[in-house]
Amino acid sequence: YLNVAQEEGCVNVVFPGTVTQEGCCRFVSEILKCILYQRQQLPMTYDQLVYSQRKQQASVPVHSADMDWRKCQQTLQELEEVLQQLEVLFSLSRVPRVLLLMGGSLVLPKELYEINMESLASSGGSQCLRVSSCLRQIFRTLFVADLLSDARPVRLMPTTVLVLAHRDCGVGWFHPNSNLKSQLVKKQIIVLSSDPNVCKEPRAEGSDWEDYVWFQAPVTIKGFSN
Repeated sequence: YLNVAQEEGCVNVVFPGTVTQEGCCRFVSEILKCILYQRQQLPMTYDQLVYSQRKQQASVPVHSADMDWRKCQQTLQELEEVLQQLEVLFSLSRVPRVLLLMGGSLVLPKELYEINMESLASSGGSQCLRVSSCLRQIFRTLFVADLLSDARPVRLMPTTVLVLAHRDCGVGWFHPNSNLKSQLVKKQIIVLSSDPNVCKEPRAEGSDWEDYVWFQAPVTIKGFSN
């Protein structure tokens, strides 16, 4: 266990205020897109891919047998479906943690990323921080920490999203996963929290998460390259 703990990379991003649930969902979505691009599962950023696909569709009639086009479309559809369903889940439950498992199996993935939001102070209203400034802070911190880069070429692999949410939140698309054990895999952890000196909102305690279970996305996001 010790070796695994020593190998884990951990990046802390401390916000100077509270955030909304919608903001938390955006953080997870943008980090997911970023990891897929940085870990060479997408040939360009998500926004560039969407733009190039639309441009191609508008200018050239695409032959349905074009494999690159179909692979790109499939990956974008899978990713968009996961992003839409994350919005639904975040509207139904507080989400303290999200896991992104890449390659291998659920028990032994090749790469494992955790987004930990247990210490985020969440509230509504105009007092919350702007999502755009929070995202800038997240990616500036990730860039400086160099968490996602690896000199070795990465193979294409499927990505599975798991979300910790309240067992009775009523989500329909995600499946409860009761078999998820604590993985003995090198984990990269991105911890998002609110500065306790600035935020007076009550924070969730460990006991608050006892009724939370892991939910697994029923689709995997398959990587592709041009």
